[in-house]
Amino acid sequence: LRPQDGPACDAIVESLPYHFGMESGREACAAAVRREDGLAALTGGEIAGFLTWRPWYRASREITWMAVHADRRGEGIGRALVEHLAAESGEHTRYLVVTTLSEATPEPGVADGYARTRRFYERNGFEPVWDPEGWWDDANQAVVMVRRLG
Repeated sequence: LRPQDGPACDAIVESLPYHFGMESGREACAAAVRREDGLAALTGGEIAGFLTWRPWYRASREITWMAVHADRRGEGIGRALVEHLAAESGEHTRYLVVTTLSEATPEPGVADGYARTRRFYERNGFEPVWDPEGWWDDANQAVVMVRRLG
């Protein structure tokens, strides 16, 4: 992922208005893809997905932002990004960490919501370990999910 990939990543975010419904989140994601370490998935010469990450201590990397274009979800792009991050994390990195919307936050009538996101992470080896209250806001509860490497 390179800073010049920012506009392509912004377009991916725009394709997911439910998942990136808050302006502050879109702004934070746009800043991250331009300055944090990250990966981009190319299909047909176009960026179809991305993730950004940051280290926590020596033992873990946190996936800070991740998205696959709405038209490309379910094609294995997200799995490839996570697996590439895991493979290149090095012998001292023992955990991948991600925070997403907890099942404690209701999503009535949403077909492609965060339940699918959590299932994606679970299928890719992440386990929910903590619902930290008050991290986000009164209406949305976070869940921290961890994948042990090696």
